[in-house]
Amino acid sequence: MTNRIINFTRGMPPSDVFPVDELVDCSRAALQRDPSVLLQYGRSPGYPPLCAWLAQEMGIGVDRVLTGNSSLELFAFVTQLLLPPGARAFVESPSYDRAIALLQRAGAQVVGIPLEPDGVDLAALEAELRRGVPALMYLIADFQNPSGVTTSLAKRQRLAELAREHGFWLVEDAPYRYLRLHGEPVPTLLSLAPERVLHLSSFSKVLAPGLRLGYLVGPSETVTQLAAWAVDTYIGPVLPTQGMVYEYCRRGLLKTNIARLCELYRPRLEAALAAAERHLPEAKGCRPDGGFFVGLTLPGPVRMDELLRRAAQVNLKLSDGRGFFPCPTDGENFIRIPFSSVTPEEIEDGVARLSLVL
Repeated sequence: MTNRIINFTRGMPPSDVFPVDELVDCSRAALQRDPSVLLQYGRSPGYPPLCAWLAQEMGIGVDRVLTGNSSLELFAFVTQLLLPPGARAFVESPSYDRAIALLQRAGAQVVGIPLEPDGVDLAALEAELRRGVPALMYLIADFQNPSGVTTSLAKRQRLAELAREHGFWLVEDAPYRYLRLHGEPVPTLLSLAPERVLHLSSFSKVLAPGLRLGYLVGPSETVTQLAAWAVDTYIGPVLPTQGMVYEYCRRGLLKTNIARLCELYRPRLEAALAAAERHLPEAKGCRPDGGFFVGLTLPGPVRMDELLRRAAQVNLKLSDGRGFFPCPTDGENFIRIPFSSVTPEEIEDGVARLSLVL
């Protein structure tokens, strides 16, 4: 069984789920209807019909919406515009490795707040606030990457209170929010503190990542500043993609696609949890209700370099757990299992190999 490669490195949808025929048809319809806009320079927050559709879906004014070429790029603009060099920035620990990298690239002092099964450790957060208020705090409140944790309503409410009290931004990254496989949705941070939250999301996980289409929602004045920064950076986002996605959403196809994806991912999540319980019973982690990942802290001691080397010998590809922590040594024992792009059989096989390596 170990002759085939099992890839536990990236969280992405399998290629066979993309609605290719529908996207081709939507692209043709959009370009035929609006070529003078979609194929021309566009100095704007995005394709106006798409911005209006997003605003209507979220129940907000269109002046609070900014679209761009991925939510990660929009977060880069946030770090460049709203994060003075040397300022403090808080993240969950562990957190999304690329977000940590962007904060560090912007010159921030990145501080990790330990993550508990229901969200950040509030006592640790409040202790760090006494040492110094950050310019922003980056969180993934729903099905966190890499841990799978969902922040509880009580902790979201306290985060909103602290952001108001101390005057820092909460950057709520929500790419997995609509991929809830069990349970009921928790209100967004955006809904709890709209004046202190910048809400990021994209169509990567619910449609196709190659579209590179993300969006940001925030106070209108801040969105205006970010839009001006974006125009000075690239003049305008990729409008043909935005036209295609707007047509797809306008036809009511997105909700159907999300439901289809949830049906595909649900047994994969269950397979990952069952395999971890069977093969790694001493590992610690939460039981995610959705998203793409199951994060595990392995019983130690573990040397990550050696673990990665031995895993490669049995054709098991793993992400380096140290990359998910502002302090890399905190990640020596951490493993992220992405279940979205591998079958239940591959998940079982991969976790069994991980157990063997350990």
